[in-house]
Amino acid sequence: MNVRWMITPVAIITLLAASAAAQTAPVAATRPAVAAARAIPVAQAAGVAAPDQAPPVPPAPPSPPAPPVAAAPQPPTPPRSAQAPRVPRASTGEAPAPPEARHVRGQLVNLRLEFTVTDQIGSAPPVKKIITMNVADGESGRIRTNAEVYRKGSAMTIVPLSVDASPEIEGSRIRLRASLEYQLLKEATEPDLPAGKTSITQMVTAVLNDGVSTILSQSADPLTDRKVTLEVKATIIR
Repeated sequence: MNVRWMITPVAIITLLAASAAAQTAPVAATRPAVAAARAIPVAQAAGVAAPDQAPPVPPAPPSPPAPPVAAAPQPPTPPRSAQAPRVPRASTGEAPAPPEARHVRGQLVNLRLEFTVTDQIGSAPPVKKIITMNVADGESGRIRTNAEVYRKGSAMTIVPLSVDASPEIEGSRIRLRASLEYQLLKEATEPDLPAGKTSITQMVTAVLNDGVSTILSQSADPLTDRKVTLEVKATIIR
């Protein structure tokens, strides 16, 4: 057998063995490093420090809670006054009546009112009738007078003489509302003709001076020259 041909397979086997050993050595060297790398997380999870790692820093203690802020004191609520229970009103189906107007009274002063009714026919002497009343400030007064007259050729006739007055003091003057009702009798011009009459109704408002006479009205007979004058004098009685 030739020796040269036997050396060659031996050399090949030796080379293959050296190559396999070279490949196995790095793998064996890396196994401890891999094991150490796997052990570090396990040690960290267990709370044990690794040889090449600094010890873990302990967690900071929790901060104490802030003290509560005291609210401002509220003022005490005043007690409610007891209310009387409401009594329901019985429904009548009618609208409530409007409130009455309040009457404003005047001063505690009286006024003396002197009315003069002058009845004159043509140039004959006048006939005067005087009516006097005392009325408080802001109040009213009235006088009613009726006379029955029997006249020739006619039935009985009633002749009225009525005066109403409402004075009010305003400063130094007087505001007066007055009315007059009066009838004028007429004699028959001929024996066969009945007697007649004329009615006068007057209403007037005037401002008067204290103690001064003032003519309020003057009316005329529509058939004759007869005229009737109404005059008043108002005096404040202090």
